[in-house]
Amino acid sequence: MRSKNKIYFLPKTKIGRISFWIVIVCFIGIYLQYWIAMATKSSILLFFGVSFMDALVTCGIISIVAIVKYRDYAILLFLSALIGIMGILFVLGEFLVPH
Repeated sequence: MRSKNKIYFLPKTKIGRISFWIVIVCFIGIYLQYWIAMATKSSILLFFGVSFMDALVTCGIISIVAIVKYRDYAILLFLSALIGIMGILFVLGEFLVPH
């Protein structure tokens, strides 16, 4: 018996494509913000960092929904879900672990 689920490279559903690209943009934005702050020895506005993390966590959850509900088995969608899970763990770690 053959499985009807095929694995693709790019997401096929609209929600999968949107969440994938927003996760990638947020991931790049977080690292650009980090490197700009390190190079200029100045602080970037907190609003940008919080909005990037908020969008990263939200779209990571949406990627998981696209995988489970819509059965969009794309390799890059699994990658964006993994980045979203890492964002969730980062936010939880910031609030739960004192430092």
